[in-house]
Amino acid sequence: MGRHYEVDGKLYPSVTTILSIIRKPYLERWRGEIGNDDADFIMEEAGELGSEVHNIAEAISRGDKWGATDPAIQVMGAALEEWFAANVEQVIATEQFVFDPLYCYAGRLDLIAIIKGDPRPSIIDFKTGGVWPEAFLQLAAYKHACQEDILRRVVLHIDKKNPGKITAKDAPNDFETDWRMFLYCLELFRYFNKSEPRKSQIIKIKGGK
Repeated sequence: MGRHYEVDGKLYPSVTTILSIIRKPYLERWRGEIGNDDADFIMEEAGELGSEVHNIAEAISRGDKWGATDPAIQVMGAALEEWFAANVEQVIATEQFVFDPLYCYAGRLDLIAIIKGDPRPSIIDFKTGGVWPEAFLQLAAYKHACQEDILRRVVLHIDKKNPGKITAKDAPNDFETDWRMFLYCLELFRYFNKSEPRKSQIIKIKGGK
């Protein structure tokens, strides 16, 4: 079932859990080539790397000190710090929980910030793996649930194969198109997932924060 958030006794599936309904043939081929055991190990390592980079990005956005023992992660962090200094005018929110009581989904977005030269804030998501089209559906869902007047949806790709390289990618489609695609995924997710999530998959949120 994947991650769910509990707000005031009601369960909301996470945006990434909803989007897992999208079939990923490239991952299926990759698993077939290297085997499930090796694939699980690599995915676990990638998840740990992504979590550490997210923690560094959060620290930078809050103006806090950060550090890393792994040289590659240290390079990634330094590149992130340079990107923030060159591109971010103002941080509005970081690691912000959002939920939509009408469509009943929730998530935690990485960053809301005003990019230099822009009149309004953007939603920014950090990725250390590949940047797939569903990433922009994810940001469309966050935008719809967010209280801010969002201008752009941006994926910031921190390349783990080239740790000093950071690429900002704007959503290629308009918001309405991506929002509609997300709603299709939401309906499919509900259709194929009727059971309750396990307790280990539920994160309780107090007061919707």
